[in-house]
Amino acid sequence: MRKHAARTVIRSMAAALVVACALVLGGCSGENPEDAIRADIVANFDQIKNLDEATLEEISSGMDVEALEPFGLEGDEIVRSLLDGFDYSVESVSVDDSGESATAEVSVTCKSATDLTESIEDAVASIFQEPDYLSLLGDDEALGARMGELMMGALDGLTPSEKSIELDYAKGKDGWEMDASSSSEITKIFL
Repeated sequence: MRKHAARTVIRSMAAALVVACALVLGGCSGENPEDAIRADIVANFDQIKNLDEATLEEISSGMDVEALEPFGLEGDEIVRSLLDGFDYSVESVSVDDSGESATAEVSVTCKSATDLTESIEDAVASIFQEPDYLSLLGDDEALGARMGELMMGALDGLTPSEKSIELDYAKGKDGWEMDASSSSEITKIFL
């Protein structure tokens, strides 16, 4: 049951992260490529860092809310906790000699979904050591709620760590656009 609970939350978070990564993929234009690319990264990552209600709703819309219901969890609660402590800095932007492609190095601080799996499994396993464990077995709703509390505690307790990623840009007819392969780099910051 604890592995199922952990997988349910992780699957829901993965869906939310796909939406978050899609927010970051965008395009930019400007006379100076370095400034244009830097501005694009700032505009897109700031959506995640500042997490306004519209962005929160967009990210959590990708989650399987029905799978979270037995645990009393809500998508926006999970997204807020996952992105708590999120920060970034654009370390450098370098344009190649042809002027047609560029690479931006970005340092990102965030929680890791990979670390969460073990934390959730440990937290849910701790139910078996609780004095009222047997009473929870007879009440699926109470057991689910307790598991939800423990899972959120595990997520809230994760310490953000710093990672470096490289984002590739290509010059297109409408300006500089982040390469689609960079979305996997963005996803890696959470994994």
